[in-house]
Amino acid sequence: QQFPEKNRYIMRGSYRSSSSSDISLGAFNIPQGSVIVTTGGNRLVENVDYTIDYSLGRIKVLNEGILNSGVPINVAFENNALFGFQQKTFIGNRLDYRVSDKFNLGATMLHLKERPFTQKVNIGDDPISNTIYGFDFNYNTQSRFLTWLVDKLPLYRTKEISSFTAAGEVAYLKPGYNKAIGKDGGLVYVDDFEGTSNSFDLKFPANAWIMASTPRGALDRRGNVLFPEAELIDDLTYGMNRAKLAWYNIDPLFLRNNNQTPQHIADDKEMQSSHYVREVFQNEIFPNRTNLQPGVVNNIITLDLAFYPNERGPYNFENKINGEPGFSAGLNPDGTLKSPRSRWGGVMRAIDNNDFENSNVEFIEFWILDPFIENDDNSGELHINLGNISEDILRDSKYFFENGLTAPGSGIPYEETVWGRVPTQQNIVNAFDNDPAVREFQDVGLDGLNDVDEVQNFATALNNLQAILTPEAFAKLQTDPSGDNFKYYLDQSYDDAQTSILGRYKEFNGQQGNSPVSTGTGIAQAQTNTPDGEDLNRDFTSNKSEQYFQYRIPLSPQDLQVGRNNIVDIKESTVRLANGNTEAVKWYQFKIPVREYERAIGGISDFRSIRFMRMFLTGFEDSVIVRFAKVDLVRNQWRRYLFTLQEPGEYVPQDFANQTFFNVIAVSVEENGDRTPIPYVIPEGVQREQNLSAQNINALQNEQSLSLQVCNLLDGDARAVTKQLNMDMRYYDRIKMFIHLESRPGEQPIRDGDLTAF
Repeated sequence: QQFPEKNRYIMRGSYRSSSSSDISLGAFNIPQGSVIVTTGGNRLVENVDYTIDYSLGRIKVLNEGILNSGVPINVAFENNALFGFQQKTFIGNRLDYRVSDKFNLGATMLHLKERPFTQKVNIGDDPISNTIYGFDFNYNTQSRFLTWLVDKLPLYRTKEISSFTAAGEVAYLKPGYNKAIGKDGGLVYVDDFEGTSNSFDLKFPANAWIMASTPRGALDRRGNVLFPEAELIDDLTYGMNRAKLAWYNIDPLFLRNNNQTPQHIADDKEMQSSHYVREVFQNEIFPNRTNLQPGVVNNIITLDLAFYPNERGPYNFENKINGEPGFSAGLNPDGTLKSPRSRWGGVMRAIDNNDFENSNVEFIEFWILDPFIENDDNSGELHINLGNISEDILRDSKYFFENGLTAPGSGIPYEETVWGRVPTQQNIVNAFDNDPAVREFQDVGLDGLNDVDEVQNFATALNNLQAILTPEAFAKLQTDPSGDNFKYYLDQSYDDAQTSILGRYKEFNGQQGNSPVSTGTGIAQAQTNTPDGEDLNRDFTSNKSEQYFQYRIPLSPQDLQVGRNNIVDIKESTVRLANGNTEAVKWYQFKIPVREYERAIGGISDFRSIRFMRMFLTGFEDSVIVRFAKVDLVRNQWRRYLFTLQEPGEYVPQDFANQTFFNVIAVSVEENGDRTPIPYVIPEGVQREQNLSAQNINALQNEQSLSLQVCNLLDGDARAVTKQLNMDMRYYDRIKMFIHLESRPGEQPIRDGDLTAF
C-alpha cells in the first residue's frame, strides 16, 4: 500500500470451448421483450429454446440440438447503458441559400447542452455546452473550354459535355460548459473531500454487544496488571470483580406520554428530565444537520452504558467478607461489593471489516454526553481493546452455545465445568429448538443452568454467603445465584413497584430467559431471538486468545477538555426538559488514532486482523452512565505517507524518531460548524448540495474538509498524505485548492513563511 509502484500485477490466461449454453450479453437491466435470438436465419422462442436473466444480461440455451449443430447463435437486444436521467438539450438547424442554378451556399449549427444534477461534478462528468458552426458552398457548371481542351489530345475524341465542380466546407467547434458549475470558469472536482472520511457504525444493533470476557493482560497507566484473575481457567475467581453493567437503547415510549407509558413515569416529570434517560434530538449535537423529513424533529438513539461498580455482576461468585487474597476485595453484608474502584464491567462485539490496513481505518470516534452532570465527584477510565479478544466469557477452554443443550434424559451428551454445563455436540444451525418444552432447557444463560440447578451447582458459595449476608440480601441472591436472569423493561412487576426508567434496564441484558417463545399477542418481551453463546462472529468456534491494542481514556471532569484525552470538539447546548426547565449540557467528541495505542498486548503486531472490539469501565467509586450518540470506526481515503520527503529513496518512518505528531481527520459543517474556539466555515464559493433523496426539499448534504494536524515539525521536514487517482488533467488550465490554517488553541500563532503547503 505504501509503495504503489510495486503494487501492480499482470494476470494472463486462456480458455477454449467448442460450445457453451451460457451467453453473456455484457449489459445489465435489459428491457424485457427486446432480445431477439436467431440461429441459421430462424428465430428461437424464449422459455422454449432459451431463457433470459434480464437483470444480469445472461442467456441460457436450453435446446441441446442447437448447441450440437455448431451453427452460430446471433443475439440482438436493446441496451439501456446510455440511458440516464441527466437532462440534455440537442438542437440544430440547416440553412441553404441558392444563389443561382450553378451556385449554392449553406450553413449548419448544432448545439448540445447538458444539465448537471448538482453544481459539484467530478472529472469526466463535465456538463458540456458545445456549439458547432459549419459553412459550405457548391458550384457546378458546364464547360465547353474543357471539352475543346480534351479534344486536343491525340487519339481521343469526347462525346460528352464536360463540367466543372467546386465544393468546400469549414466547421468551427466552440466548446463550453454549463454555467451551473461556475460562471467565471467551469469547475470540476478532483476531490471535494465529502467522501474523504467514511465510518463503520458500531452503535447498532445494541444486541451485537454482549457481556465481555475478563480482560486478560490489561494494564493500568503504571503498567500493573488490572485483573490477575483473568489468567485462571475453570475457576469461579475468574468473575469475582465483574460488576453490574447494563447496555441498552432507551425506548422512547417512556418519554412521549402515550397510552403505553407507565402512568407513574408519565406523572414524574423529574424522572423524565434526567439527562441520562431523556430523549436526545439531532439539533442538540448537530445543529447544522438538516432534517430529511419536513416537520419532523429527528431524535438520536443513543447507546447507553450504565455501570454500577458496587453491585454484583453476572457470574460473580464473590462469597467472602475479605474476598480472595490477591484477586478480589470481598462483600459487604448487604451484598454490595467492597472496593468499587477495583471492579469492572464491559461489553464486546465482532467487527466485520477487520482488515484495518486495507480499509485504512485510522480512528475510533465517538460522541458522549458529560457523564458527571449529576455527580462531579467521580472519576474512572474507559478502556478500549481492538484485536483478537477471547470469546470464552466463562473461561473454561470450552465452547458454549445454548442451542446445544436439550431436555434432561434426551441422551445428548454435555460436559460439566465449575460454571455449569457445556454441550459437546456441535450444532450447525444457530437457532433454538421449535419445541417449547425443549426451549426452556436451552434458554438458560451461559452457565447452562436454570435457577434450580444453579442453587445445587453453587451450593458451596451459597453456604458461605448465607453466613455473611443479611437475610434480605441472601434471599434475593438465592433466587438467581448466577445473576443472569433476563427481565423485560415493560414487565408488569416494574409497574407494580413503580420502578424508575434506569432500574428497568438493570436486568435487560441477562441471558437466561431472554428469548421466550412468542405468543403472537402483544409486544414480544424478548431481548434477542437467537441463542446466546461464546461466539461473537458466528463462525462456530470460540476464540481463546488475547492479542489486542489497548487504548485508555481517563474520564473525570478535569480530563474533559479539548486538546486533551483525544477530545477534538465540545458541543454546548441548551435543552428544554420535561419539567419545563432549560439546562446547558455538553457533548464531547473523541477521535482516538488507532495507531497511537497505549500498549500492544499479547504480541499483536499489525492491524490486518482486528476481529473484535471490547469496551470496559473501571476505576469508578460510584455509578456512572455513559451515553454514546455515535460509536464509529473511521476510515480515510487519504493515507498518511510514512516515509521521508527530503529526497528520493526508501527510509524508515520518521514520526517516532523526532516525536512529530501528524494526524489526518475530517471536519464538517454538521459536526464542527459551531466548534469552539474556532468553528468550521465552508470555503468561499463552495455551496452545500441539496439532498435529493430526502423528503424535505430543503434538506442539504454535509460539507466537509480534510484536516491535517501537525505538531513539532522540524525545520526543513515535511509530512504528506497520498491517494491513488486515475485522471487525465491535461484538458484543464489550473488546479485550485482551498487551504485554511489555524494555530492550536493556546499556542503561538503561525507567522507568514513558517509553513508551506505543496
